[in-house]
Amino acid sequence: MVDFLEGLGSVSVWAFWAPVLVWTGLAGVAVLVLARMRGLHPIAGYRLRQALLLALPVGVLAAPWVPGLLPAGPASVGPVPSVNGAAMAPSVADGVALAADGGRGVDIAMALLGAATVAIVLLAIWRLAILATDLRQLRRLRQVAVRVDDAAPRRQLRKLAEQTGVRRPMELLEGPPDSAPMTFGAWRPVIMIPRSVLGSPDSLDGVLVHELVHIRRADYTWALLDCLVSAALAFHPLVWFLRRGIERCRETSCDAEVLARGFVRPKPYAELLAHTHTPTQFPMPAVAASLSAPSLKLKERLETMKNFAHRKLTSRQRLGIVLGAGLVCVLVAIAGACATRTEEERRGVEPSVDLVADVATVVENLMEFQQVEAVEDRAEIAAHEAEIVRSYESHGLIYTLSRGSGSNRYTYKATEGGVLKELGRLKLEMDYLREQRNAAEDAIDELYQGDDPKEPVAFRRTIMDLQARRDLLESMRGERMREYETVKMQYETQKRVHESR
Repeated sequence: MVDFLEGLGSVSVWAFWAPVLVWTGLAGVAVLVLARMRGLHPIAGYRLRQALLLALPVGVLAAPWVPGLLPAGPASVGPVPSVNGAAMAPSVADGVALAADGGRGVDIAMALLGAATVAIVLLAIWRLAILATDLRQLRRLRQVAVRVDDAAPRRQLRKLAEQTGVRRPMELLEGPPDSAPMTFGAWRPVIMIPRSVLGSPDSLDGVLVHELVHIRRADYTWALLDCLVSAALAFHPLVWFLRRGIERCRETSCDAEVLARGFVRPKPYAELLAHTHTPTQFPMPAVAASLSAPSLKLKERLETMKNFAHRKLTSRQRLGIVLGAGLVCVLVAIAGACATRTEEERRGVEPSVDLVADVATVVENLMEFQQVEAVEDRAEIAAHEAEIVRSYESHGLIYTLSRGSGSNRYTYKATEGGVLKELGRLKLEMDYLREQRNAAEDAIDELYQGDDPKEPVAFRRTIMDLQARRDLLESMRGERMREYETVKMQYETQKRVHESR
């Protein structure tokens, strides 16, 4: 389980968390700027906040396909003690921990990041289930609602639809007595109005125009998309803050457009809003476009109406707002997607099985090699002892060698033949490690020079494993080289001392 969380964390750190972090900084600054722009038209605030919200999933989805800007630092490996009687110390290569037995250790940071990713997925599933419940509630409400058969409201709806430019087929239904007017439905919109409003001609015009503006702008479809994004990314507080801002701007911009077109006078419309803002017993689904937004205060709506009731936007201004919002979405999304390592944009194919080997395999091969050597040494102990005694008595050619370091340091005596055999063994190990290191380097070069990878995540993991293998082999080869030079220096020094005597 820990290995799974560690792997998930290492995969998600650049594919998910880095784009989210960049988006948080950019969107946070943009939200602060929008909050201070009091003179900004609510329709502009509505579209810009939508663009910021949608930039997060777009950036996460585009991360594997956009070239990265952050360099991947060089891999480093800590010192690896000799395997002669000492356990291998943990080392790190490009974020991959190596345990004492040569295998991969546990990276606590990556494991915690993987656990956080699992929690985010579970939260997203729960929030999406709530959204599915709201959609089922709207579907049942549409099935049980009564169709308005009164000719006057239907005739008034057709008249106002022509004036507002709505050409889509619609249904006018009677909602529950304690509900607020609402609109929902993507392909065949439904306007649901309670009987208390249907019986009041003065209020009916304002409600119908308000809901027709929602239909003309496809606010239900946009609201559904916003709900999907906020449910999938429910862990982020800024997502919910943007969602509330979108809901407020959606209704205030609709109010401003209703008054700017001159369909309703400000005073009756303000009285209508005051009436619909009273608490109701009927639960309002979050995805529906309602005249009464739960997160919007009446005072804020009235102030927006006062400031923008006489500012009618031209078609060129509306087009500029849409293009500007789209540009903001693209720029923020690309900035988040670029928050990845440049190494991840390199492409290749899956390497052959002979070239891809686990780091633990190398360590096991070296351990087996030394075990064989130890067995051979034990078989020759008796003969060496006799030879050492004879050499000592006749010529005094006994060499004292020091090996290891710290608490693992020890000394032993050997003849010239034993010293030469030890030097030969160390040279053989260096040649073996050099060959394995070159094979790993060739495998990395083959990956980088290949075609586009079909599985980028598996490609990155393979590169990391090969780099860890290469760096471990280089570190072990350096250790053998130091041992070789130490034994050779001791042997040459003592040999010259014996010759001078």
